[in-house]
Amino acid sequence: MARSDSSKDSSTDSSKKVAKAAKAGATPAASAGREQRSLGFPLAMAGIVVLGTALVAFAWGARDVEALSPSFGDHWHLPYGLYDCRDEAFLPNLEDPGRPNSGIHSHGDGVIHLHPASSTATGNNAQLERFFEAVDAQFDGDDAVTFANRPALTEEGATCNGEPAILHVARFEPGATEPVEVITEDLENFRFRDDQEGVVIALVPEGAEIPPPPAAAIETASAASPSILRTDGLQNLPGTLQDQGISGFDDDGVLVDAEGNPILDADGNEITQASIQAEAEAQAESGGDPDADDAEADDEADADAEADGE
Repeated sequence: MARSDSSKDSSTDSSKKVAKAAKAGATPAASAGREQRSLGFPLAMAGIVVLGTALVAFAWGARDVEALSPSFGDHWHLPYGLYDCRDEAFLPNLEDPGRPNSGIHSHGDGVIHLHPASSTATGNNAQLERFFEAVDAQFDGDDAVTFANRPALTEEGATCNGEPAILHVARFEPGATEPVEVITEDLENFRFRDDQEGVVIALVPEGAEIPPPPAAAIETASAASPSILRTDGLQNLPGTLQDQGISGFDDDGVLVDAEGNPILDADGNEITQASIQAEAEAQAESGGDPDADDAEADDEADADAEADGE
């Protein structure tokens, strides 16, 4: 009986050793599994945080481009000039080639017309480079502006009053005669910031005075249509006028025919919303009625004629 008990105890001890060994052998693997599970969650969370941060940064970047002015629906008019100190004068206005553009262009009137047609002309993208693309001009580095049909405005060999002349871009607040910003580097990325501000590309010595845009350009810009662009197309006029070939006002407030050509008055000037409104306001202030005035003038003429006949 004692032998049997001894055999039973030995068997029990062996089983315990095997179980212990098995447990010992399994511990590293189990620990590794638990460690992997414990590390997996924070790593996954870290990945989500990184991805989320990137998406937020992208969204804010896109938001900034759209939120900054100018944006879709804006319609700005900025007087500009190209000044050459060697002639102490502004160069002629740049012409409009008449092809599609980003919405930053000109009509040969000394004014930068800015009403974004795409995101390439909104916010931080509303740059001088876009305007030059529309009028067949471009910067050659920061040293020259080249044009399609005229000599370049270049620093090469240029001097004024014995000093080397360099290219500048100056920003003028509306109505100001002194620039609020002048740069000489990264000129093509100069950004338009406000309606009616003036922009001058000037070839002058460093530190020299830069004049504001030409008075004619400032006057044209200030008389242009409001800064909010109509998005419903032309403002149609009564049918009787349409029958006469008058279509309505274009985006710049100019009266045009069915083909978009400006309609001129008797003096050869464009008819604009601003001029019509100014005339109406002047008549309202004076209490005048043009038809009544004409009738009164006719009556006076008839009276004078009768007096002469007597």
